[in-house]
Amino acid sequence: MKKSHQKVDAKTLGSTRAPAPPLLSVPLLALLVGLLTFALYLPSLSSGFVYDAEAQILIDPYIHDRSHFSDVLSFRVLAHDVLDGNRPVQLLSLMVDSLLWGKGPFGYHLTSNLLHACNAALLFLVMLRLATEAKGVRWAAAVSVLLFAAHPLLVEPVAEVSCREDLLANFFVLAAVFLAMFFSEKTGRSSWWSGSGCLLAVWLACGSKETGVIAPVLILLYWRIFRRQDSVGKWLGLTVLAMAVAGLFFAARFALQPSDSQIFLNRPEYLGGSLEMAMKIQPRIWVFSIGSIFWPAKLSAVYGPQDVLVLSIPWTAMVLAAFLLLQAVAGWKSRIALFGAAVFWLGLAPVSNLIPIYRPVADRYLYLPLAGLAITVFGFLVWVSARKKLLPALLVGGACLGLVLVSLAWRRQAVFANSLNLWADTFAKSPYSDTAANNLGYALLERRDYRDALKKFESAVRLAQGKKPNAWAGAALALEKLGQPSEAQAALRRAIEIDAMYANPPQLVKSLLVTPEQAAVLAGILQRSE
Repeated sequence: MKKSHQKVDAKTLGSTRAPAPPLLSVPLLALLVGLLTFALYLPSLSSGFVYDAEAQILIDPYIHDRSHFSDVLSFRVLAHDVLDGNRPVQLLSLMVDSLLWGKGPFGYHLTSNLLHACNAALLFLVMLRLATEAKGVRWAAAVSVLLFAAHPLLVEPVAEVSCREDLLANFFVLAAVFLAMFFSEKTGRSSWWSGSGCLLAVWLACGSKETGVIAPVLILLYWRIFRRQDSVGKWLGLTVLAMAVAGLFFAARFALQPSDSQIFLNRPEYLGGSLEMAMKIQPRIWVFSIGSIFWPAKLSAVYGPQDVLVLSIPWTAMVLAAFLLLQAVAGWKSRIALFGAAVFWLGLAPVSNLIPIYRPVADRYLYLPLAGLAITVFGFLVWVSARKKLLPALLVGGACLGLVLVSLAWRRQAVFANSLNLWADTFAKSPYSDTAANNLGYALLERRDYRDALKKFESAVRLAQGKKPNAWAGAALALEKLGQPSEAQAALRRAIEIDAMYANPPQLVKSLLVTPEQAAVLAGILQRSE
């Protein structure tokens, strides 16, 4: 019998109706991807707590109190004035770690590393589910995922424990999409469990971080891009229910949030003072973030206006147009790449200052967008797989790029090993940041290097034009340790003039601004002043 030969259409490579890869090899490959990802972050297992993790785990007693489990599990914590109270899944993960490890950093880092490894393995499975089983597809997926997993931008959310919310949100968003891939393939129980699991994943994604709100939109896009031929009624029902789940969570989140907070003393404001100005600045932030993805040479824990506003409007427009054009071409050639572009921009949307946020730009915001970019790269490689001569060269090039990223990520983990390393690196890269100078001062205080600490607090005061009470309080602590009591009193008085709360050291501990030990020193200075 004569065999028929069909020409391969590149666009069909995104179909989910094709036969799945062999059952055993795919899980093993996913496990290997996860293990390689975990191995990359072995140095962070010996790191301490830095940034907000110090306040959340070492100062704030909330996660260490077992009586709070019921509030977190029931989401009643949304009404409580707690750090990450609006992210109950994040809190729950930290509370479980506290139950197992107390205040020892190793276990918390172990959990974050495992989550990152699970994200890499899950992303690998999502990619294979999006593509047909063609030659080179698995290698293309492995290379794309490892480029994502090894990117140095991800060191912040993985190595900084309090940023775990980005790992959790990414995991549950991907889980929602992955479970949706099995929805409506068969009638009955299979469709029921995949749909129910998908809705649960949407709920957990929203409870992890605000970026979880994009999960229902991705389910909708997956349906329209890959499964348009399926029953409209079932998919429409799943999408509407997913949106209802997300809407219910965020309705509760905003309705129950405390009107006054002892932790968040100031509300975030729009960049430039208005939504209009924020939207004029936002394209520069996008271009700055895109630049950090493709040239991660000067990553920092804190970015300021100087980093973003240095980008000219013509340059911003040119780079943004070029990036969008590349995504459009890739999306035209591959539905997988199109879906990846959607994940990228939807992942950026919740952290794009449409609603004011405390940090307009940060490395951790790019965790989910980078997963989307990896899907786009995979879609492009799948399209290229039809051209046998190009694929090996691209895979080798991707592997070489991966080695460069591994080297950068490995070295950047040392920055997050302790507070002194982190803030020394940040201040060296952002010498105009009063936050970097102030936090470096407190890190030096912890190392009992009081003279250098005082210099950094003076820098923070200068950079903040004398309006940063925490820097004045830090200077008071350093001066007290240096045996200059009158100067310490004067510095603390300046802090109190700016913010009367600094006359109440126990309240500073509740607001997570100083440690109990530092509060005791400030209380001694105040007593001497009376």
